[in-house]
Amino acid sequence: MRIPLVLLPAAFALFAQPPQTPTPVYTREGVVPLQGNSAKLLAPGMVVELYGQHLAPEPWCGQPAMPPAPYPTDICGVRVMIGDAPAGLMFVGPGQINFKIPSGVPLEGSAPIRVCVRGACGAPVVMRFSAHKAYLRLRGTAAVHMPVWLEVEAPAPYEFKFPCHNSLWGFQGFQFEVRRNGQPLSHTRLPEAPGDCTAAAKPSPLPLHLLYHFDQPGVYSVRLSGPTVNSPVFQSDWTDITVAPEADAARDEWLQSMADKANSAPPDALIADIIPNLPAWPDEKALKVLLPLLDLPGQSGQLARSALAAFPDEMLRRLISPERLLDYCSPGGRCNAPN
Repeated sequence: MRIPLVLLPAAFALFAQPPQTPTPVYTREGVVPLQGNSAKLLAPGMVVELYGQHLAPEPWCGQPAMPPAPYPTDICGVRVMIGDAPAGLMFVGPGQINFKIPSGVPLEGSAPIRVCVRGACGAPVVMRFSAHKAYLRLRGTAAVHMPVWLEVEAPAPYEFKFPCHNSLWGFQGFQFEVRRNGQPLSHTRLPEAPGDCTAAAKPSPLPLHLLYHFDQPGVYSVRLSGPTVNSPVFQSDWTDITVAPEADAARDEWLQSMADKANSAPPDALIADIIPNLPAWPDEKALKVLLPLLDLPGQSGQLARSALAAFPDEMLRRLISPERLLDYCSPGGRCNAPN
C-alpha cells in the first residue's frame, strides 16, 4: 500500500520530536545536609545532598556538571527551588544533586523543595528550617515505670548519639527539663560522663527515663537546652508527652521479653535497647534481668555495670556478693547510687 504524500510531513514531525523528560523522583528522606546532621533540619547557607531518580536530563547538554563558585541556579535545564528561591547548584547527576541553600530562606519555619528538569518538576517535599530551635517528639508510647525515649531534631551541625561512652549517663552536655502540672521534676541522677561522643556512637533517640523517673500517669512537659540552660546554643519549645497509667502485668511481660532477648541479642541490641531500658524503674525485677549481663565482654558489659548506678545500694548488696560489688563498682563497692 502506498502512503499518501500528504501524510509524510506529519510522520516526519512525529518521529523528530525529542523524548519526553521523565519527572524527577525524590523524597524527604533523600534530602541530607552535608554537615551530617541526621535530623534533617536545614538552614540558609547549608550545603545539601539530594538523592533520587531522573534528576538530570538525558542526554546531557554538555554544561559542567560540577561548576565552580559562584554556583549557577540552572545547569542543563536543572533547577532546585526552595520556596520561590532558586538554590545554587554545586553538582548535578541523574541520581544526586548537591546544592547550597540561598541566604534569603527564613531561619525558622518550613519550605517546600522542588526539583525541575527542563520543565518537568517533581512533587515538592516540605522541609523544616531551624538555626536555633530543636524539636522533640516521643518515640512510640510511654507508660509509668517504663522506658521513655525522645526523638530529637537539632540544628546543624548538632546531632544526638547514644550511648556516647561506656556509661549510660552521657548526654553530650545538653540538658533536659521536665515539668508536671507546671512544677519542675527533680533530676534523678547520676554520674556525669564526658561531653564528646566516641567514634562508635550512632545517631539515636535519647532515653529520658535515665534522667527522670516517670512514676505518675499524666501529661509531662519536656524542654531540651544546650549546652547550658542559661545560655543555650539552641533550645526546644516545651513539648508535651503523655505517660499512660501503670500496668503491672504488662511490665512483667515486658521485663520477661527483655530477659529472653538478652540471651541471644547481638551487642548492638544490648547497647542501644536492652541495657538502657532496664533502669527506667530500678526495682528488684529489673535488676534481676540486668545481673546476667554484668560479665559480658566489651562495651555491653561496661554499660551493664554502669547501669548499676541507677539501683539503691541496699538492693545491690542483697543481690550481689561483696566481692563482685568490689569488681563492678570500684573503689569501695559502691555504685554511686542514691540511698
